[in-house]
Parts: sequence; C-alpha cells; structure tokens
Amino acid sequence: MSVRVESNSYLTDEQHRVYTLREALERNGGTPSGFLELLAAVIDDETWRKVPTGVNSDEPFEDFASFVEAKPPFGLGAKVEDVRVLLQIKHPHEGVRRVREQMDRMRAEANKLLGTGPEEDPVTRDARNFGGYAKTGGWLFGLMVARCVEPGSNQGEKSESSPRVSRHEVTKVSANEFGRRAGCSANRVMRFYRAWSRAVEDALVPGFEDLQPGVDIDLPDADTWSQYYTTRSSGESERGTRISAAAQAEGIRPTKALEVAENPTALRVAILSDSGTAEAARNALMDRLEEDPDLQAAMAKHISDTATLKKAVAAETKRAGQVEYVRTALEEGTVKTPAGQIIPLPDDVKADAEQRLMPSNHAGQSGPAEAAAAYEVLHQFVVQSVDKNPHVNVQERRAALHSRVRQASKAFEQLSLDEVGELYDEELIESLEQLNGFLATCIQSMKAAAQRPPLRAVREA
Repeated sequence: MSVRVESNSYLTDEQHRVYTLREALERNGGTPSGFLELLAAVIDDETWRKVPTGVNSDEPFEDFASFVEAKPPFGLGAKVEDVRVLLQIKHPHEGVRRVREQMDRMRAEANKLLGTGPEEDPVTRDARNFGGYAKTGGWLFGLMVARCVEPGSNQGEKSESSPRVSRHEVTKVSANEFGRRAGCSANRVMRFYRAWSRAVEDALVPGFEDLQPGVDIDLPDADTWSQYYTTRSSGESERGTRISAAAQAEGIRPTKALEVAENPTALRVAILSDSGTAEAARNALMDRLEEDPDLQAAMAKHISDTATLKKAVAAETKRAGQVEYVRTALEEGTVKTPAGQIIPLPDDVKADAEQRLMPSNHAGQSGPAEAAAAYEVLHQFVVQSVDKNPHVNVQERRAALHSRVRQASKAFEQLSLDEVGELYDEELIESLEQLNGFLATCIQSMKAAAQRPPLRAVREA
C-alpha cells in the first residue's frame, strides 16, 4: 500500500526527487515525457543510491530494481516489468538530438541497472529460438524472407526501418535491402526466397502475397526443408535441378549430391583411395551405361585400348560362358556334345559340378576358378561318354569333319576366280596341288568305305 505524503517538508532533496518521479509515474503513464526526464535525472546523478531503504535505516539500496519496487517515499512502489515497458516508449521530443541522446543514455544505463528481464534472458531466448528451429528447420528463416522480401522492390532502401503503408502493415523490401540489414548477400536471401517459391508450387506453404512482415504462420516439418532449399547456386541450374531431383528420389539431401558434383577432384581421390567409394561409383556407372550411348562408346574404347582390360574382358566372357553352360546343364539334367547330341547327366556328375560351382568365401558369384572346375567336370564326362559309345563317337567325328569342310569351302568361295590368273606363284601352285591330292584321297577313302558291306553281313556269309 502506497504512503501518501501530504507535505514535502519532511523529505530530503533526494526523497523529494523520488517523490516527484513517483508522481510522474502515476500521472503521466500515458505520455511519460515527464517520467522519462525525471528518471534520466535520478539515474544520471545516482539519486537512487542516496535514498535510504526505510524510515529507520541509513542503508542504501543494493540495486536499482529494489529501489523501483520499494514503497514511497523511499522507492517508486512500481513493478520492474512496468518500468521496462515505459522505457520502450519514445519521448515526444526525441526528434531533438539533445533529448534523443539523453534518452539513449538513460535507457542504456537503466537496462544495465535492471539487468536482463525474464523474457530477454539469453539462455531462454536461445532455447526458444533453438526449439523453433528444431521444429521447423530452415522454414523459420524461409518465412522471414518470404514475408519481408519482394524482389525488385526499392522500398526501405538504406533505411533501418521499413515504411508503413497503413497503421498495421509494413512494406516489404528488396532482397538487397534485406540482405544489407541481415549482414549477408542478396544471393543468400534469394536462395531462401526460391526455396519458398518451390514449396508454394507444391501447395506446401502460403504464397508471398498472403504473408505479412512479422506475422507468423504454421510451418511444415523440418525434414521437408532440404527438399526445397540448396545452399549452392549450381542447384538452380538445369544440371543442378536434375541432380537434386535424383537425390530426392534416392532419399538423400540434394546439397550432398551437388557438393560431390561440384568437386570432381575430391570424388576422384575418394574413388582411388577407398574401395567402398569405388564400388559405389562402379555401380552407378553400370546403372547409367545402358541409357548413355556416349558412355558406352567411351567405355568400349578405353577397354580396347588397354591390354589388361582386354584380357579381363576375355576372361570374364569365358567365365560367364562356362557358368551359363554348367547352370543350363544342371537345370535340364543333360549336356550337349560339340555335335549337338544330348547326353543325360548322372546324379553324381550333377552333384559334383554343382558343388564346384558354388562361390567360395561367401562371394556374390562364382569366380573363374569355380566356373572352370565345374565346366571341367562336365567336359570330362562328355569326352568319356563319346569315347565309350561308338555310335556317338562316329557322329561327333562326322560333325567335326563337316565343320572343317564348310570352313575350307567358305574360304575358297570368297576367292575371286577372275583375278586368280594374276596371282600365279609356283609355291602357291604346289600347295594347291598338294591340297587337291589330300581331297582326292579323302573322297576315295570315304567312297571305298561306303562300298564295303556291313560287318554283320560278312559274318552271316
């Protein structure tokens, strides 16, 4: 309860000044010019330090807050929170430099004396900001840009406050001006702006025209921000857009993919020094190979120009052929001879081939050694089967002879007989005559064998 002092004769000079300040606080709360001036004087000459804390005490106040809350005539009998509010109100004559400087000094000293308010506690403020960012991520900063920036606008340029189009509406500013006030580049501001624009296209957030400076809205989940924002200018290009889209399809942040794309040297180093990275790069190339003719041509040329790669390709082709032969034989339960004859596979041969084909050391596929071993099991079975069966043996040899005759015939058919006369050569004539002798002997032998009666007919005779 406030103590009303009917006469000022009992007050010291300091108490009288405090009394006057108290009266100004009560009477002039609406337009506190008098209060602010008196408070400036009380702080400037440290009157509050010279007033005792009570009737029977000569002890000064320990701090300014205690003075503010102490009952009159020793203190103001006010709440610290109310004084903080009054400090934020401008003096009617702050347009005058002298008054403005006086008020600035007073507010700075008063805030220093009162200390940090509960709502301005740096830990609380940081915790609140952290919580907002943890929930919304970059959307919080995207909103700040989206509601305050209008690209191309020159409103508020080089000003510390934005002009008002009405009592309740503040004009938006350009990206350059917003960046100047924020202490960052306009390019950075526009990256947030474009991210918001992409989210508008997906109907995830309101359009720019529906946002007003200082007005908060509900924001999307923090995890979705990376789908729209990129810290790199390359992300805005056609190439960057493709990379970003592919990254999103794979469920990774576009900024990571763009960072790799912008650093080919770093990518090369990682591939050369780490087998895991090399494996990922190889898999990516294989995935791209089928749809990229240029990459196919470049890869084929590189292989043909590199001896070790040609050998590796030949070895892999052989391995793949052997594996395919063995697997087909195991699935069908038969093998084919070179002449195309079908021979059933016994169970023990199948089991042996299947066992040898199994990858070693938990590998993903059978290696050259396993493929060769399994193929050899079936090959030896075919050789032995052909040797043991005279009929099959004859068919195989006949097929082999047919193949050789066809090859020789094809070679001669490709000769141009009109030009043979120009190619006369004694050594060549000798070779052809020798070949002709071989052919005549071969034909005579086959005809003679065909004219002999079968063995069974001779025995019966």
